[in-house]
Amino acid sequence: MIPRLIEKGVIDRLKLSNKIILLLGARQVGKTTLVQNIKSVLESQGQKVLYLNCDIMEEKSAINTTSRVVIENLTSNLDVLFIDEAQNLDNPGLTLKDIQAIRPQLKILATGSSGFELKNKTSDALTGRYLDFTLYPLSASEMLSVNNVSGNNALMQQSAVALLPTMLTFGFYPGVYTETAPAQKETQLLKIVESYLFKDILSFQRIRNSEVIKNLSKALAYQIGSVVNENELSKRLGVDRKTVAHYIDILEKTFVVIRVRPLSRNPRREIGRGYKVYFTDLGIRNALIGDFNPVDLRSDIGFLWENFLFIERMKVFANNARNLQAYFWRSYGGGEVDYIEEVAGNKTQAYEFKYKDDKTSRGAKLFSGEYNIPVEVINRDNMLKFLTL
Repeated sequence: MIPRLIEKGVIDRLKLSNKIILLLGARQVGKTTLVQNIKSVLESQGQKVLYLNCDIMEEKSAINTTSRVVIENLTSNLDVLFIDEAQNLDNPGLTLKDIQAIRPQLKILATGSSGFELKNKTSDALTGRYLDFTLYPLSASEMLSVNNVSGNNALMQQSAVALLPTMLTFGFYPGVYTETAPAQKETQLLKIVESYLFKDILSFQRIRNSEVIKNLSKALAYQIGSVVNENELSKRLGVDRKTVAHYIDILEKTFVVIRVRPLSRNPRREIGRGYKVYFTDLGIRNALIGDFNPVDLRSDIGFLWENFLFIERMKVFANNARNLQAYFWRSYGGGEVDYIEEVAGNKTQAYEFKYKDDKTSRGAKLFSGEYNIPVEVINRDNMLKFLTL
């Protein structure tokens, strides 16, 4: 198993908090493997743990209840209860709430591969009762740790540069990363796209046209790093704009994409509406458009680099259980800054993402003049500090 950086934070919260812990993320990112590893750690410390996987009918049936007697009998001798794929329960929020009410000292961790289902079903029942973590595909830091170069910045930088072609082309899914041959990596990615990526989305009752959401995903894959034009997409896909907006919202809630909005404090001079979309995994993005060509031959290398750095920064904070607000900036005059980061207690920081260049753009200078915030260029030579905290 590739060690997951989020593990310590989940275990600490599980031990120190009486709240239900929700571990959310897309299918195949390693939630079950992580939970099984946490189970082993807790059992080695003398904890009595029960693991139930709600993808398995018998195990789902054992917990798919709000019966006090059933819950008491199931959990009476336990210290910790793990419920994997909890979104498959008829009413996960109510079930989790009842378990906690009946056994207030019981530690509970529930996972879900479909954020919109699990969080929407649990939001009312569990208001104020849960803490959530997001598990993304492997991070660059986790990949580097496997190469035994952690702690040596020079070796980590060399290793990161060596890994870049693989990371930008095939992404970070554990099952893809552990394959050695490029052809096998492609096969694994195509399997994830066809068998898992849309599984939760298409089972959602409000999705009526599977081809539209698949074609929308492909369209978004071609325009990472660009401001999304919902009207243009609606014309291309032959559906109304509200449907496009609704489907993009679902893609985000199922961990396929992340939206980032503009920073704007001067509406007369700055674009304050619209958003960009980045994919949570570049291998998935490349599979959607059918492009696994070598990085040096790619015309979209700048967009790949931008997506890579953005999602890696999201992983860094998620793996350390820290919150941040991310934005981009664009003026009506054409100036742009790729990434602006606001973290509680820290100064606002601004960055430009450039695969090779190290010079700031005219837009960066305009932004610095307007906000008195320096803009730093992140390229291959200095990326390491951006990929870690």
